[in-house]
Amino acid sequence: MILTIDVGNTSTGIAVFNNDKIIFKNKLLTPEEVDNSYLNNLISKDFDFRNIIISSVVPFVNKSLESSLKQRYKIPPVFINHKTQTGLKIKIKNPEELGEDRIANSCGALHFFKPPLLVIDSGTATTFDVVNKDFEYIGGVIYPGIEISIQSLANNTAKLDKIKFDIPDSPIGKDTVESIRAGIYYTYIGGIRYLIDEYKKILGNNTKVVLTGGLIKFFKNKIHNINLCEPDLIYYGLNSILKKLK
Repeated sequence: MILTIDVGNTSTGIAVFNNDKIIFKNKLLTPEEVDNSYLNNLISKDFDFRNIIISSVVPFVNKSLESSLKQRYKIPPVFINHKTQTGLKIKIKNPEELGEDRIANSCGALHFFKPPLLVIDSGTATTFDVVNKDFEYIGGVIYPGIEISIQSLANNTAKLDKIKFDIPDSPIGKDTVESIRAGIYYTYIGGIRYLIDEYKKILGNNTKVVLTGGLIKFFKNKIHNINLCEPDLIYYGLNSILKKLK
């Protein structure tokens, strides 16, 4: 069995693969340091792992995570980065700045489709990752996610308390809170639609569009021309990277 781990700014998730099928998943808030107790809660069942592969965008967690995994499973985990031989050719100005999660997501999309590809990940931030027909990662965009956007506006408005996001019933808000929710939600959807159209002008109309991330539930039915909606995309990407490394 294979253990795949995604260490994100907000949460850390795992998926256990057996013959390319996910048989166990879990997710916890990302800690400042990983100890045995945290690991026991994250991986709450006993598994016989052959390999462990990790995507982490939180460098200060890596050392304690690696140490805890080695102690428990006697396996040195693989941390991916821009130098990892993934089959993806990274063609951007500063490859070392590319988030490991974006590499894994792109490889996850390549598990399901041939390029050109557009990967949209909606979480703490929203990212678009672009892979052309030559398997070249050529860049994308990053902008604040729904929850960051709504709280940023609330935090900078004196008369508003913290706002919980809900899908608005209408683009016409009847009070300030409804107006904020509607404004962010519908401009978010409009921005995604626009960017998809722009990227298809560059890559071609045969571009496959893959949607992932924890917040896709809010708008996946509002975006047309999505070829795949896969919340576990990053884990499939890590699993496919491990195959190439082996």
